[in-house]
Amino acid sequence: MKINVNNWKPVQLKKLFIIRPTKAYKNMSKEELDDGGQTPFVVNSAVNNGIGGYSSLNPTEEGGIITFSDTTNGDTFFYQRNNFIGFSHVQGMYPITREWDEYELLFLVSLLNFHNRGRYNYGRKMTRENILNTSLLMPVTVNDEIDFNYMSTFIKRLKYKEIITKNKKRENFNSFENWKEFYLHKLFKTSMGNSIDAVATTNDNPKYNYVSRDSNGNGVVGFVDEVEDQNPFPAGAMSLALGGSFLGSCFIQKEPFYTAQNVGILQEKEPLSIHTKLFISTLIRNECKIKYQAFGRELNSHFRKDFTIKLPVLMNGNDYVFDKSKKYSDKGYIPDWKYMENYMKSLPYGDRIDG
Repeated sequence: MKINVNNWKPVQLKKLFIIRPTKAYKNMSKEELDDGGQTPFVVNSAVNNGIGGYSSLNPTEEGGIITFSDTTNGDTFFYQRNNFIGFSHVQGMYPITREWDEYELLFLVSLLNFHNRGRYNYGRKMTRENILNTSLLMPVTVNDEIDFNYMSTFIKRLKYKEIITKNKKRENFNSFENWKEFYLHKLFKTSMGNSIDAVATTNDNPKYNYVSRDSNGNGVVGFVDEVEDQNPFPAGAMSLALGGSFLGSCFIQKEPFYTAQNVGILQEKEPLSIHTKLFISTLIRNECKIKYQAFGRELNSHFRKDFTIKLPVLMNGNDYVFDKSKKYSDKGYIPDWKYMENYMKSLPYGDRIDG
């Protein structure tokens, strides 16, 4: 079902909701709450609908509302269907003039996450006042009133097809003993991104994706207008979150894009398939979990200098194939690009990856 927003009108949220902190059990940590009970508790999280676990304590809030965290990123809006326990810094949105049904609230959650993604983070916190003063483009009737029927019907009509795969058994890794270490800057052209602040972007006539330090949505947090004196990076380049809570998030961008602060760019030196780049991006993420730390040892000074990953290499039987020009490795090892590609294609659903 396609959306035409040409006739949508801005609506200020303070006219529709009051926002207040959700009721919580004071001085109780997440670990103390999470005792395997039946009542969900909502915490400061951008995943799992904000649910941090389940408690045997009684709910403190009734379901049927939207919650968000005021201490993490701008995409922590969730619809809470069931009664739940609130938590510190988890805000609740309570309708003023009418009861909203589940489908209307799910529609609104999508608008809120799209509008606020990339606008707020640990440094620029999302407050109740920010959200109350937010004006969202919303569908309206011919009388310029919010078209709740459209919102509800749109969500009800969303269709999906189950993703199927013909792959039943993945290819086994060859011996890790034969994998060799490579510097990232020897495999890719490494550079810093555009470092464009979200507040400096507009979306009156959007043309390019806007990529930030995020682990959701391929790192894309917005669709923005062309920025004067800034060249977009090409489709096929890889973005890498260099710091923050999603440090190491590495994605292949399918459309030309700009970046926010603290995002690195990896561009292939020779044509590589999307499957090969997915293989490498996964290894980069895992390497970052081990050797680097958000707000401590971040990637800024490392990804273009001493960041390494181990890769399978070309072999001729039991012998290594060496490159005399040492293009990829100071020791002459050559990455086995084809093996990486075939491995990713053999994974369940690997046959569904375009490219």
